[in-house]
Amino acid sequence: MLTKKEIADALGLSCVEKYFLAWLGKYCDITRLYGCEFVSLAQVFDDFARGATYQNYCYLQRLQDVAQDLGIVNHGFITCSAAEAIEYINKISDDKLCLIRVNGNFFEGFKRSAWREDHYVCLNKKLEWINEYPLATGVFDEQNFARVFDGAVCTYTIKDIHAECTDNVTSLFADQRYSPQNIPRNLNQLESAVGILRVTRKRLKKFYEKNARVAELLDKENALLDKLYFNTRLRLIKDVSNNLPADFMSDVQETIEIENKIAEELAK
Repeated sequence: MLTKKEIADALGLSCVEKYFLAWLGKYCDITRLYGCEFVSLAQVFDDFARGATYQNYCYLQRLQDVAQDLGIVNHGFITCSAAEAIEYINKISDDKLCLIRVNGNFFEGFKRSAWREDHYVCLNKKLEWINEYPLATGVFDEQNFARVFDGAVCTYTIKDIHAECTDNVTSLFADQRYSPQNIPRNLNQLESAVGILRVTRKRLKKFYEKNARVAELLDKENALLDKLYFNTRLRLIKDVSNNLPADFMSDVQETIEIENKIAEELAK
């Protein structure tokens, strides 16, 4: 069973991606997957300035799908009744990742609920479960399982942990040059954009760990992105103006400058 720490440490953009990375990390080095997918600063800012939402951001392939395409894992998905789901789960081997889709009943008693409607919970044969957001654990009895089950079971199985992963990031990042154009102009848009960037750039920090200069620059960028994210969240909680403050723009500009320096390093 996955632990809270394993899920909290996973650099995923969705609940399924977090469960998946925490699980796959038990069997192989998942850092190599971080070099398979890249989204540029320009695209992220432009997408959210045009109305993209974090919970439905579809311009970056999820790493569970990347791993499936590469032949690292097999993916299973069935729709069924709660009784059929319990019978199916009882037959799953312990080394598989098993997720169930849950409905709104699951969140009764929580102060927060998932951002997406199609939310998944990880569980085992004993119906012990762990939830990514809010981060919590528990055990279902069959009655409660039936009450929260939303008709789908998702599984992942190891296929070939030695399958080759191609570095698609370096050339794309090296070609990136960006000057401020379509920067999100309100705090909600900025929070979502930075939310995507801070996960993907933390992945890149791990991917480029052996490149001292690039890793150093990514450390600086990630510190800036964390600062931007938490300051933006704080202002939204305080319910102040949604307009982008001037000091936030300074941090955005510095982030852009660092990204351009990283691109120059990778182009060498």
